[in-house]
Amino acid sequence: MAKETIESTVQYVHFRVGEDLGLRLMEIAQEHLTEGNNPIKALKTITESLHGCPTDVAVQILFGSLVLPVDVESQQVICQERIAGEHDRFPKLDAVYFMESRTRKIVQTAGYIQEGFRNLQYEIKRKNYGRFTVDFKYEDIFKFIAGDDEVILEQLRDNQEIDQISSLFEATKRFIEETMKTQKTMEWVMNTSTQFEGKLGEEAGKNYEKYLQLRGDVADALVDVAYYMNQTVKMDFSLDAPEDNVQKYIDSAREIDEVLSKGIEPVDIMSNWSAGWLSPEGLYYALNGEIANMLHNQIADALQEAGIVPKKPDEEIGAEINPDAWLEQQGWVKIHGNNINFAGCENIKIGKRNVDMTDAQIKKIYEYCAICHGGKVKAGWRLEFVSAIMFKDMAENNLPALYKKYFEF
Repeated sequence: MAKETIESTVQYVHFRVGEDLGLRLMEIAQEHLTEGNNPIKALKTITESLHGCPTDVAVQILFGSLVLPVDVESQQVICQERIAGEHDRFPKLDAVYFMESRTRKIVQTAGYIQEGFRNLQYEIKRKNYGRFTVDFKYEDIFKFIAGDDEVILEQLRDNQEIDQISSLFEATKRFIEETMKTQKTMEWVMNTSTQFEGKLGEEAGKNYEKYLQLRGDVADALVDVAYYMNQTVKMDFSLDAPEDNVQKYIDSAREIDEVLSKGIEPVDIMSNWSAGWLSPEGLYYALNGEIANMLHNQIADALQEAGIVPKKPDEEIGAEINPDAWLEQQGWVKIHGNNINFAGCENIKIGKRNVDMTDAQIKKIYEYCAICHGGKVKAGWRLEFVSAIMFKDMAENNLPALYKKYFEF
């Protein structure tokens, strides 16, 4: 009887929204981004919690330019612009600190690993022509011959020198895997924060070149580690997995160095390269490789080395031009697979004149996505799917609408 009474009484449970709900939501979303290296999950944390929240608004909430105070009386979460002093308790993603801290950590770790390989190389040369000996009991050897190899294997595992080498290679694998994930997040944060210049604060824009320089250091460090693994040590350290991203990265690094050593040249976009830059004239400069190989940055650097991108502004002796930013501002289209990005329509936000996508670019993009990607385009930073024919139609007849829908923030 008591059980029936309880079941009939507790039919509805009411929860009240606390004043820290928006604060916690922002913290969780930022943690998915900065610690989980998952921008999509970070944005979904906001859009799925705040039904009807547009993605561009979710981005500003994620970065902290918009905050989510709660009206406890009305039980409503309010989205509003950050007010200094009043909303300081709400988290704000410092793009400068995020980019610098992650990059420096990667460079520092790469330095430790490189030092480990240099020491290993020295030891290999120093010790008995690259050999070392381990003593085993006859009893253990007999067991090994009989098929019981666990005793000898255990002794090998316990050997300090073998353990140090094993730890070095395992650390290198984990380092490259983690760097791949972090690199994608850094790329997203850099591109997104740059698009929001003026809304997120000036620091995200004024340190843009500094980010790229540090990220270039990361790329160099990774290539060095790859060479230590595959050339100096002469061993294959694949992960024995169906999708071995580490091995793909190392193989790509070697191929990219070989290609760029000969100088950058235009290629056929229909060969379906991994990533590239499409010039306003319709020339395509591209490389094959993994995202972690920083393909667009390497292509941009090579274009600057070839003189296609200037190194310094006219009549100016100051810092060198950042090639990535220059290409975007001059109307080059950034392509990765069937993801098409165009930033020339956003120049006005940084005090420059907007430039349009050209007929040559529109034609190349349409033919490329129609043939190489089944007629599908993933447009802009939101990766929105649109048919190649619809993309072409909008581009040819209403460029402002195309920009607004897919490329503008």
